[in-house]
Amino acid sequence: MIIDLKATLALRCPICGELERHSFTIFDFSGRQNLEIKCKCGFNKLVIGTNNYKQYWFQFPCIICEVEHIIFYDNQELWSSQIKEIACLENEVELGYLGSEEKVEGLIEEEEEYFEFMFDEVGFENYFSSPEIMLSALNLLHDIAETGGLSCQCGNDDIDIDMFPGKIELLCNHCDGLTTVSAETEEDLTFLKNIKKIEMLEGVVSALEKRN
Repeated sequence: MIIDLKATLALRCPICGELERHSFTIFDFSGRQNLEIKCKCGFNKLVIGTNNYKQYWFQFPCIICEVEHIIFYDNQELWSSQIKEIACLENEVELGYLGSEEKVEGLIEEEEEYFEFMFDEVGFENYFSSPEIMLSALNLLHDIAETGGLSCQCGNDDIDIDMFPGKIELLCNHCDGLTTVSAETEEDLTFLKNIKKIEMLEGVVSALEKRN
């Protein structure tokens, strides 16, 4: 009897930021040692390789630290239905999941339900001119904050995030420092993707802008 070993991967793309689902089986490695996983935007976001079908390696560019990561799974781990979190090796920020199709799909649905709740609560579709860009910008700021990269010169790292049409405001609860982040165009998103640390000015109203 032939057993079709199958796994499902959900990994956030470092180019477009989408968390997309990809399923593959052991037969996808037939006649080759490497399997490329492409995002719908066209970017080759991950390569899965094996030399002997007993150990597999995943190589991917990290959306957080922008470094190529390599992680290893043995044969049993890879094809197990249990969820394996894929995270940045530098700071352990979650990037995606690996496991059975049912369990991975469940996690993706949970994320979608959370964001739908946000849409309903704040009226994204009607309030923001570019709701998808706003949501992607929020994700990027969340990633920066999770790595300890969001703080104020006054020493406070408890920063409030408020959303407005075309922009996000970062407010320090300690000194009332305020930093505005543009979140309306693809250029704004590209700029934010290159930011690893935001240090707000103490007690000052400012804007996060490109340096010429």
